[in-house]
Order: sequence, then C-alpha cells, then structure tokens
Amino acid sequence: MLINLEIKKSSASTWLLALFSFIILLTGIYSDFFQAPTELTPEMSNYQSLFKPGQILGVQQIILKNNLGTFHFEKTTQLPDTNWQMISPRSLPANTTLIKNILNDLNKVKIRNVHEMDAINISNYSLDNTSIEVTLIGSDEKSATLKFGLVNPLDNSTYVSLSDQQAIYHIDNIGMSLNTLNLGSFVDTRIFTFNPSEVNHLTIYKGTKERGSVRFEIHKDNKTKSWSGRYSKNLKNEAVLDYLSNLADLRSPLILDKINKDLEKEIENYFEKPTYEVEIKTSSYTYTYQISPLVKALGGIKLEKWQNFMIKASNRNHAVVVSRKFLGLFNPNEKSLRSFPVKKLFY
Repeated sequence: MLINLEIKKSSASTWLLALFSFIILLTGIYSDFFQAPTELTPEMSNYQSLFKPGQILGVQQIILKNNLGTFHFEKTTQLPDTNWQMISPRSLPANTTLIKNILNDLNKVKIRNVHEMDAINISNYSLDNTSIEVTLIGSDEKSATLKFGLVNPLDNSTYVSLSDQQAIYHIDNIGMSLNTLNLGSFVDTRIFTFNPSEVNHLTIYKGTKERGSVRFEIHKDNKTKSWSGRYSKNLKNEAVLDYLSNLADLRSPLILDKINKDLEKEIENYFEKPTYEVEIKTSSYTYTYQISPLVKALGGIKLEKWQNFMIKASNRNHAVVVSRKFLGLFNPNEKSLRSFPVKKLFY
C-alpha cells in the first residue's frame, strides 16, 4: 500500500509539472505572437501619429470596405447641412456625423510600435487578407489605403499598414467598430436638415405657395429673439423650438431613389397637387418641402393603403415616404405654441 501511494504521488507530480510547463509555453508563444518583432528604425520610431498634420482635413473622398460591402463617399459643398455624399453603392446623402467621427478617430490614432513590412509580419498580423480597408483621397487625387489586421483583445490594439509606407504599425484600436457599419449606418435619413436654433421664419401653405393660402406662419425677431405668429406676438419660445425640433427629428424609413420611369411618373402625379408646402428660412438658406396627399399605392412598393404620404425637399434629390401618424406636424395650431408643449399634440 505504501509503495502504491508513493507511485501515485510521483505520477501526479509529474503531470502537474508537465501541465505547468505547457501553460508557460503557450503563454510565451501568445506573448511572442502579439508583441513580436523589433521596431523598424529609430527614425520611424519617432512617429507618434499615423497621419501627417492636416492630412485628414484635406480628405475629399473616402472608400470604406468591410465584410458588409464597399462604400464610397465624396465631400460636397453643393447642399446645405450635408458635407458628405454617398457615391456608391447608392447615390444618397451620407451620415455626415458618422463620417466625421471616423475621420476624427483616425486623426487621433497613436502609434505604439513600428515593425518591418516583410512576409512573416504581414502573415502574423493578418495583413495579407484584411476585412477592413479605408482609402483616403485628397484634393490632389493622391490616395492612401489603410488596412486593418490583427486585433489584440488584451490591450485593445491592432496592427495596420498604409499603402504609401513600407511599415506595419501597432496602434490603439479606433473608437468604433468599422466592420459593423452597413448601408443603413451611412445613409442620412433626415428629412429636415436645418438647425432648429437657426430658423428665422416658417410658413406652411395649404396647397402650394403659388396657388394656395397660408395655413400657418411664425417668425423670429432678430433683435429680441422672440417668436410671433399671424395672430399672436407672444409665442412661447420653448414651444416653438420644441415644434421645430420635432420636424428636425423626423426620419424616413424609405427613400425613393431606385425607381423606374413608371414609378417616377406616379410620384410626380402625387406632387402635382400637394397637400401642403412648407417654407423654412434661416439666415443662410431657404428650404422648401412639398407634402403629398396620402398614398393609395406605389407600383412595386409594398405600402399599406392610405397609411403613408411623401415629402419632397429642395435640398434632396429623392422623395421619401413617411407614416401618416406624422401628418399632424404640418397642421399645427398657433394656440398650441402658447398654451402647452407641442409634443402633446402629435404624439
């Protein structure tokens, strides 16, 4: 019995020692894999930022490729409140806030280490088959493609390469996950793109401005910043701002950009006699919006009868579909801007 007991103890000790050695070996391999090669050169090690000063500000086009598609954007000054336009896969206003956040994240990236661009490092850091690429094109048409490779979850870092530089950079991972962005993320679904605080005048016409009549009108005094209506000179500023914010918050689930000639004609017919026309003025721009009657049907598009209407904006290329529950926004009562918050009227 004593001999068997000693044998068992010896066997257990041997297994524990082997397990401990195996764990140490795995840890060493893992550490070497993530922290491997030496820095490229002392000169390259002095780099702190991935991009040169002002390089991000000069970007005019962006091409982002991830597992969900390839998206091409171009900077524009043709439309107010829209700094970026999507070129492909659809021609639509881009989510300017999202584009700016991506560029800001790239501009703030700090380099931890610089490694040699060789076959072993390219493979080790998964830069030979990347799923995320960002191409930045400047006003001089020069481009730089940033490829994202291996992500180290231990310290939230990643490895990238730039097409115009022969180096691999170990950097802090950027703030957002570029691989989860899809077409819906990039499209600006706003209908009213004005800043509510910058509006000076709003008029809603029954029918069109040329052939209709004024249904509702408010304006702001530039000196006192107080709001007045057609029947009252003392509107509640908070209520007016609340109403304008409700308009600015309106989103469309369907943009009518991919249409054939027959559908285009159908849409035009609805706007021949719009229910309302809205004119909104700021100090720098005048926006106009036409509100269609309720839609019975649109060929090829699944819509419930009489449950939606369309809006066509002067600073947008395509009409959009909106649920009829928001139609009340275009038939406000001036008294509501004096007595209680406008949200209670429409929601």
